[in-house]
Amino acid sequence: MRLTVTGVAAAAAMLAASAVPAAAQDECVIKVGRVVPITGPLLDMGRETPWLDENKVDPINEAGGLQVGDQKCKIEYTIYDSKGTAAGAGEAAQRAILDDKVDVVMAQGTPDTTNPPSDLCERYEVPCITSDTPIEAWLYGPDGKPKEYKYTHHFFFSVPDLVKNHIGMIKALPGDFNGRIGYLYPNDPDGVVFASLFDPAYKGEGWSPVDPGRFEQGLPDFSAIINQFKRNRVEVVTGVLAPPDLQNYLQQAAQAGFKPKMYIIDKGTGYPEPMRALGDFGIDILSVNFWSPAFPGTSKYGDYDGAALVEAYESQNPGKMYSPPLAWSDASWDVLFDALQRAGTTDRDALLKAIHETDLDTVVGNIKFNDQNFGVSPLGGAQWQKDEDGNLVKQNVFNEVYPEVKITGEMKLYQQ
Repeated sequence: MRLTVTGVAAAAAMLAASAVPAAAQDECVIKVGRVVPITGPLLDMGRETPWLDENKVDPINEAGGLQVGDQKCKIEYTIYDSKGTAAGAGEAAQRAILDDKVDVVMAQGTPDTTNPPSDLCERYEVPCITSDTPIEAWLYGPDGKPKEYKYTHHFFFSVPDLVKNHIGMIKALPGDFNGRIGYLYPNDPDGVVFASLFDPAYKGEGWSPVDPGRFEQGLPDFSAIINQFKRNRVEVVTGVLAPPDLQNYLQQAAQAGFKPKMYIIDKGTGYPEPMRALGDFGIDILSVNFWSPAFPGTSKYGDYDGAALVEAYESQNPGKMYSPPLAWSDASWDVLFDALQRAGTTDRDALLKAIHETDLDTVVGNIKFNDQNFGVSPLGGAQWQKDEDGNLVKQNVFNEVYPEVKITGEMKLYQQ
């Protein structure tokens, strides 16, 4: 499997070009630990990781390695399964750092996967690059205060931008809105942070939240929550649910005859496989669009844009539809490669400094880190719609927060 994108082979050869002797090449190996959910409730967030990593790294290694200063460095990576839980991510990162002595950790896929490795990298002073977790859910600790990071750098969208996006989509809702919003925020890092930031924002618009409180992931029976929504004439339901909970809730809501004008649900709605598994229940659900080929940007290490990346993945994986982590993985590698080349050495302090000074265009947009070690990436508003062939596809229907993210479809009411 190889990315069949114009320029990939040429770019790899250029990056690997060097006049150093073969013996010197063998002396430089950079070990990377990739912590992602390969199994468990968040497996859709790691589904493309093996394909992307192979296609991103192998051409560079086959061309002799990445040029770092006066030597070529081979990239050796291992994927560690977080199992979609904080405990699993901690165990995976600890194995990578302490047992396998990796030089760099890269983690992605909700706070359950990014936060434990981030904390461990701080403890053991290992450079770490994380993404695919809302910034505030990564930044803030259980005490509600921002953590201080030195070794970990993170990039993704910010919840304030997400709030602006969702408020904008609700205001753009076709027809009248009675102001009653139902909450589906579980008792996990995403749910707690999202509820704390969305609730005052919605109330500030004069809307009336119907909040059943934080509930545990894996709740088998949503009937009490659904009945509360029905009694209070809820017209918009917003929340953040993992795929199994989303499927469970929507099936029970349909059985109870509850159909709001709009669903804006994040997390599980970002991934095509669980959305396809929902069948007709998933049609017209809105969510954040945290990446699609509608986003601007090009990879420095391959010279392809998002559309070409998606085309390569889908052509080599018939029947599969891309999901956003494909691009965040690609961008994470670009950040590491770019920092290594600018550092000109594998020295840990020099590499860390180079990561912090990143100013790089990628397939997810420009990445630049601030004094708190995070960079804010663009977002849009997505809706899952049926195309003319009857396939469920993600359309970008709202871009007022980041106009550079192209509109690809028109917003609709939920199944009306």
